[in-house]
Amino acid sequence: MSAPITRRDVLNSRVLGEGDSLRHARCPAAQCAPHEDFTGYGGVGDYAKANGNTHSVLTAAHKVRDGYYDAFPTGRLAPEEEYDLIVVGAGLAGLMSAWEYSRMSGGGRRVLILDNAAMFGGEARENEFEVEGTRLIAPQGSNQFGLARKGSGSPAEAFFDACNLPYEYRFQEWSADVTPLGIARDNYGNMDGQQEQQIDIAYHLDDGNGRGRLINNIWRDNLARAPFSDKARADLLDWRRTRVGTTEDELRALDRITYKDYLERVKGYDPAVTAMAEPLTGLLSGVSADASPARAGRFVSDPTRKLSLSYPGGNSTWARHLVRSLIPGSFPGPFTFENLMSARMDHAAIDKAGEPVRLRLRSTVIDVRHQGAAGQAEAVDVTYIREGAAHCVRARSVVMASGGWINKRVIHDLPNDIRDAYDQYAYAPALIINVALTNWRFLYQQGATAVRWFGEDDSIGFWANLRQSMVTDGYDPPLDPDKPTVLTFYMGLYTPGRSAFDQGALGRTRLLSTTYSDYERRIRTQMTRMFADVGFDAKRDIAGIILNRWGHARLIEPVGFHYGMDGKPSPLEAPRKGFGRIFIGHAELNGAQNGTGAFEHGRRAAAQAFGVTG
Repeated sequence: MSAPITRRDVLNSRVLGEGDSLRHARCPAAQCAPHEDFTGYGGVGDYAKANGNTHSVLTAAHKVRDGYYDAFPTGRLAPEEEYDLIVVGAGLAGLMSAWEYSRMSGGGRRVLILDNAAMFGGEARENEFEVEGTRLIAPQGSNQFGLARKGSGSPAEAFFDACNLPYEYRFQEWSADVTPLGIARDNYGNMDGQQEQQIDIAYHLDDGNGRGRLINNIWRDNLARAPFSDKARADLLDWRRTRVGTTEDELRALDRITYKDYLERVKGYDPAVTAMAEPLTGLLSGVSADASPARAGRFVSDPTRKLSLSYPGGNSTWARHLVRSLIPGSFPGPFTFENLMSARMDHAAIDKAGEPVRLRLRSTVIDVRHQGAAGQAEAVDVTYIREGAAHCVRARSVVMASGGWINKRVIHDLPNDIRDAYDQYAYAPALIINVALTNWRFLYQQGATAVRWFGEDDSIGFWANLRQSMVTDGYDPPLDPDKPTVLTFYMGLYTPGRSAFDQGALGRTRLLSTTYSDYERRIRTQMTRMFADVGFDAKRDIAGIILNRWGHARLIEPVGFHYGMDGKPSPLEAPRKGFGRIFIGHAELNGAQNGTGAFEHGRRAAAQAFGVTG
């Protein structure tokens, strides 16, 4: 089914493992960044203890992976509660599963949602700052969406209407004495291959003396001021104009070669094109152009299309509206977009005895199994750990909306075809950094609202940008270079020249072994390098930094993964079928972790579960 979210909504320090050893690498707490300097500052509000994969979430997940709970009495505990449906995972996929199941059953079924984090939403969560009396909200990961069409009769419209989401929005207005600049409304539009020609972007380019120089809006004059050869310039412009993967046959063909081969061998482009395209590929595919299939070229879009939309906290808004619809007492006050932008979650209300839907956070599932053979079983038992104690709950059916890397370790009677499929899954990390600023006069002085750089030594990522935020009567931060705002960095961690699997493992190791203080130092150093000449002062201008580390942010699709190779089906197919009374509905089952996949497979798994219990 369609969902009102686009594909991405979704998004370097010590290397501990190399080569083939990465295939079996572990990152126990002793090797990861120290506990007291890993999670770092989390901001304020509902998400202050849930910025990305915190140390406690990471540790709990690694215990599952490393077999720590193998000796626990799973399968022998008496169930403490019984439900019609248990959903494992409270990201967008899990919340949509619970919402769709409740809708199909008329709200008369008992549903329990379990999640290991301190706040629901998965990667659809937000960060919140308070800077000089100004409240600022920014996404932790998943952002960008498409509007449902009123009167279409689509599932998207039904979701908008049932969850009281508006079809029209207001955005920040520039202060009266400020000349407006081109500014994005999400965190992707400023990236090469997106809508960068509509946004004022400062490009930090090598000047040969190690410092670099800033040049604005290099695409608007067809790269005339950029330091490229004539061939590279012509090839870059052709790359930027050309759409690929517009038909199913084209996508199948592109699935069988790497993006680098497509760009340099098929198209004959200068390697400068690969270098320009690779950061977007690395963020959205998780790996470099020499390991990603040429399908990655479909990420390149029309630069003239209307600016994309994002809620202030990204797609955390979807999650908050889903929870409020499922559990009316979860957020005090009216069920409105304006209220849910500001209301604080009532922790006692989300897991209240007697309510038809309950949401239980900080609960790590360690075992899921049918009571008897899957084909004949009438119930499924789920064992989870909460506050150090093991608990068992039972349901007529279960939706596994947790990621494949967890599912294959906790589903006790997982069939061989699904296990074999999951063994082909590899994941890459992503890092989203929100930097709260007391002002952004230094960027305005440059005539920019975003910056693009090209991988200087010790740099972090390739892009950072400000957004023109949605506003409501209760949330309306100023759009003024002398007032507070948030600068957001989105980045993948990839290693060209390595296999897709090794790139995921190497990136995850870098992500987990780098301390918060080291990231903080490098951000300050990088911003000083780029902006000191236009007035930036890190001590004066930076009010706070939040890291959102996502260890398994992207399902890696190696060549042939999406459609299968050598006559074998794609590994995406088997998990979609589920088995017995266990159904699998996590986001990556359409080939990438994003809001579209979350809604699609959350709905599908809910329908499968309802078909069994209904």
